[in-house]
Amino acid sequence: MDINLRIRGIYTTALTKFCIDNGLSVTAPSKPIEDRFRHHPRIRPDRPVDIEIIDMADSQGIVLAGGEDALITVAELICTHFIDAVCREANSPEEAALEIEFPYLSKSALDDIRQTVLPTVIHHHRLKLIDTRAVDLVEAEELAPYPERRAEVSSALAARLIWDTYTAGKELAIDHVKLDGRTLALSEGTVIACDPDSHTLVLKRARFQGRHTYDGLDVPKTAGDYAITVVTEGNVFYSHTYFRPDGTRIGEYHNINTPIECYPDRIRYVDLEVDVVKWPDGRAEIIDRDDLERHFAAGYLGTELYTMALDTARQLLCKAP
Repeated sequence: MDINLRIRGIYTTALTKFCIDNGLSVTAPSKPIEDRFRHHPRIRPDRPVDIEIIDMADSQGIVLAGGEDALITVAELICTHFIDAVCREANSPEEAALEIEFPYLSKSALDDIRQTVLPTVIHHHRLKLIDTRAVDLVEAEELAPYPERRAEVSSALAARLIWDTYTAGKELAIDHVKLDGRTLALSEGTVIACDPDSHTLVLKRARFQGRHTYDGLDVPKTAGDYAITVVTEGNVFYSHTYFRPDGTRIGEYHNINTPIECYPDRIRYVDLEVDVVKWPDGRAEIIDRDDLERHFAAGYLGTELYTMALDTARQLLCKAP
């Protein structure tokens, strides 16, 4: 099937390169894209548009709209290559549309694709969501003249935009994104420790929302309880340990998710539904596996991401508390 795409948004260069390398065509390119891919036979400026690709409202992924057959073909191609991509239906009253969210691994893969076209800092697409101008300046003035310094330049930029902002006592939001696209705002965490070298944060959380018992543990919440939450950027899980006011340990909850992304004011991930809970007496259990199975069957996530979630759950279950 000869499919013509019109692509707009922060992922345009990387997606254009990915699509033309995989036999798709790009039509109505912007002037910068036409210049970057000059004379490539798959850049076809005057072809009719079969699929329109734009950024999601929060730029955490893309929206594809167009004819259903072409839409499915393009979405399957993207989701097959980007293993933590999450695909879901998008609201569009006029035509068929899908959203594809790009979590940590997908953004990193898109960074690497863009690097084959232009000087690109590591974590380019995530850092662009934080400060577009800073990324553009660093890539033009520090990376382009000295491409061999990519790791050093990238690390310094990430430190300035993210890791240097994490001071003790700072509150961070937790964006708990569901596979269907809903974002649940968990109670904020206060930074009590930060290790920029390992990209690890330790948060204290003392304002719990929702139910009167701790999920999975089936233990009542009481006034003064708190949690110590350990988060490492890029990890496919993170852990809450709950305590009573006197320090008595209530239990542990290990959330399994797409690799964690850190931002100056929040952490973000897509929840993969399955989790592991542990009690102080040594009992441990995998919970909500049925939810993972249901979303996998519905096509939200691919086989590799599904397998990663289950393997992570099994490893955590066997790990000593």
